[in-house]
Amino acid sequence: MDVMTIRSLTLTTLFVLAPAAAGAQVGHTPRSSPYRDLEHRQELTFFGGQFNARREAAGVAPRSGPMVGAHYEFRMAGPAYLTVNSALVLTDRRVIDPNKLLVERVLGTQGVNMLLTDVGFALNLTGYKSWHGLVPSLGGGVGIASGFDKADVGQYKFGYPFLLTFRPSIKFAPRGRWQGRIDATNFIYRIRYPDTYFTKSTADPTVLEPGAKRNLWTRNVGLTAGLTYSFGR
Repeated sequence: MDVMTIRSLTLTTLFVLAPAAAGAQVGHTPRSSPYRDLEHRQELTFFGGQFNARREAAGVAPRSGPMVGAHYEFRMAGPAYLTVNSALVLTDRRVIDPNKLLVERVLGTQGVNMLLTDVGFALNLTGYKSWHGLVPSLGGGVGIASGFDKADVGQYKFGYPFLLTFRPSIKFAPRGRWQGRIDATNFIYRIRYPDTYFTKSTADPTVLEPGAKRNLWTRNVGLTAGLTYSFGR
């Protein structure tokens, strides 16, 4: 199952589950209702999963790899939460030298650690309640992505690009403090190519065509599962 299929199933579940849950509330006594009030205002989740990087033209940006991190939520009012998310991606990237001939241009791979941190908001689609123990949620935020900030031999560096996130989630909320959650987070940041990728220095073509984009926004999906500890009344 590819990333787009998983993401589509996740989004479909979120948008179908919310109206279905809303309709199920009508006509139930409190004891038989599928809804149950959530018990705590704060949630701290430790998660792990896979970061799926979008392919880009030059093939020099950080690639897909495992990711781990932590996610915090604080209920402000009603179904609205303040969120803080930080994820570490353990990956690698291809290093190229634009000043070499095409057959010698690729110098190998380099290990890279990326840190993706954002602050934002989330909204429980079932309110401050679970529905049959499930809580679908939509959230997002803004932040910073950080990687290697020292230019390589081809003058490319990842740096500290601005980060946008969109985070559909499903929480599994049985009674008690321990919960689970699944996230399909979209990490959106910009890749900047150096001038050397467009400057001809050998008989071979340049790394990128002169008319190609020098700044490219990429959407990368992180699929994660986590264990949540809830606290605070």
